[in-house]
Amino acid sequence: MKVHHYSDIPPAQEIGENLFKIEIPQPFYADNNVYIIRDEEPALIDSGYVQNLGMLQRSLAHIGLSLKKIRHIFYTHEHIDHISAALVMRYYARRARLYGMTGMAESVGDYINFIHIYQRAMDRLIYKAHADRAVRQKELDRGRAGWARFLNSVNQEVKIDPRLRMDVELVEGDVVTIGRREIGFIHTPGHNRWHLTPYILGEGVYFTGDLVLQNISSIYAEIDGNLADYHNSLNRLMQLPIKRLLPAHGPEPEDPRKAVKLISKTLSLLQRGLMRRLKENDFDLSELVIQAIGEKVRDSSHYVTALATIHAMLLQLIAEGHVEVIEVDPPYEKYRWRNGVNDG
Repeated sequence: MKVHHYSDIPPAQEIGENLFKIEIPQPFYADNNVYIIRDEEPALIDSGYVQNLGMLQRSLAHIGLSLKKIRHIFYTHEHIDHISAALVMRYYARRARLYGMTGMAESVGDYINFIHIYQRAMDRLIYKAHADRAVRQKELDRGRAGWARFLNSVNQEVKIDPRLRMDVELVEGDVVTIGRREIGFIHTPGHNRWHLTPYILGEGVYFTGDLVLQNISSIYAEIDGNLADYHNSLNRLMQLPIKRLLPAHGPEPEDPRKAVKLISKTLSLLQRGLMRRLKENDFDLSELVIQAIGEKVRDSSHYVTALATIHAMLLQLIAEGHVEVIEVDPPYEKYRWRNGVNDG
């Protein structure tokens, strides 16, 4: 693609038998882990951010592969840092079949339009969280900068097909043979509706996408995430014969079960903290994020992610009747604990 200029190429790290990881930079969060299964029919788990597809190509060359040799690409979900390279993949990896959760591609449709919808959802969180116009505008500008880079890039790229298309729509229980190995799939919603966890049958290796990260994942309830589904997916993972858990961001945890338990515990602690604070006073979304996660998150790239996760918890408490919305200056709002409601 025209915008690609690379000074450093990330190495393809060997992390198992014919199993590799490449850490691909992207502007929205931590580097993406793209996993390669180098079998008779080489496969990728996700393909990363579209502007860095050339970086992935050069990294593959270090292990004797290229996009032209890839036969299968399994997508965990449709977020930009995981799937946007799919928009040009039919040009660069013409032998590859693209796989995603059934219904995902049809729901997304035109990916450029999907990004605009997603951006508006993130903007709504900023408007809900901040009353001060100057502060709000600063946060809006910061968030929109990444989207603008993506949109400018795709507008210049003649090889892009803006409509998201999967060659194979998966449901749980499907198994795909890629040579000596077989890949299965578990539907693990919560982070978003379409999230899949691919795994290697008989090896206990699970590619958990954004479901299980080093500290905590994100739940975009403003779009299609759901806190209850997230907990259910984590609980399901705990019942599976996991030997290795390979996340889409950050390092592989030494103890997979401990990592899953830690996220579940962290989410529960955050929600109990919200309840405790709201029983003491009324707060807006930004105040609750700072109190729950810390002042440093305000200036980090994780700020909107933190807003989304705390907002998902608030939505659940509102649905359960524990919390009410105070419409201060819509869409800016505060939240109040409803006295007399059973705390559960």
